Amino acid sequence: MSHPSGIDGHSGGRFGAATPGARPERARIDDLVAMGGSRPAATRRRRVVTPWRMVALIAAIIVAGGTYALGRYVIAPKPSQVVHLAVTTRQLQMGTKLTPSALGMVTVRRSSVPAGALSVPVAKHLLGKFAIQPIPVGTFLTRQYFADIGKPPDSQKALVGLALKPGQMPVDGLAVGQQVEVMLIPDSAQGGRAIALHGATIWALLPPDSSGGEQVTVLVRRNQASVLANYAAHGQVSLVAVGTNQHS
Repeated sequence: MSHPSGIDGHSGGRFGAATPGARPERARIDDLVAMGGSRPAATRRRRVVTPWRMVALIAAIIVAGGTYALGRYVIAPKPSQVVHLAVTTRQLQMGTKLTPSALGMVTVRRSSVPAGALSVPVAKHLLGKFAIQPIPVGTFLTRQYFADIGKPPDSQKALVGLALKPGQMPVDGLAVGQQVEVMLIPDSAQGGRAIALHGATIWALLPPDSSGGEQVTVLVRRNQASVLANYAAHGQVSLVAVGTNQHS
């Protein structure tokens, strides 16, 4: 007598293989996937490294290595420790025009540059201007030696340099060619009243410094020059604007 059984010889339950509620003893891989379980590692999709990806990876490594080497071994050049300054190649008399033949060059250490000394390219902007005082050969050129106006009108005139502070100049400023009165102001120990020198003319100006002070060269009568220079050396000078007079 035969016993009810499944196809594989195992009991299939009361109703055979179709017995309700009967479940296989072992789930298949397809069943696990259908139930949302994790796929075995052996079945995960492997990333395929194509030839072009390999080339791109090698190129990236080469670029990164080159950048590292460049940053490690290439050193930026240091700024030059020397400068080229302009000097006079011959003596310049007062009123002499600066020409290219009178302009030379020397090389000095950057730490030894004299105050106000000009480099050769900057000094070339002074070509055509006039010396406001005698300049010996080999002098480092500065702006304060030159003005746009030439020689004094005659031998009865002289140029005097003044170092003025705020309060010693007109509040509206000064201009080359402007007529001024030069006030000589005695200090309290000397007593006396201020002395006015009439007929002075602004000959040259330098840009104001950080404190507002200004280097001014005035043209005065020769018999006034020594007295003015003495007062100027003690800071006892003030200028008062009286008009404008441009030289021809």
